[in-house]
Amino acid sequence: MLSKFEIALKECSETEGWLQLLFNTNGIDEATYKNNRNLCGRIRRMLIASCKTLKENIE
Repeated sequence: MLSKFEIALKECSETEGWLQLLFNTNGIDEATYKNNRNLCGRIRRMLIASCKTLKENIE
């Protein structure tokens, strides 16, 4: 399960990169970029917390 969460965390980071690229190339407007970036940030924080909890429970 931990590996699944770590993969999801990497995917979240990749998504943030794509959002940045889309914004920089005018593929999306600023409001869309900020909204989705904030959502990714929330998801990333939840994934980080989940990974920490899983690692503590394994040890």
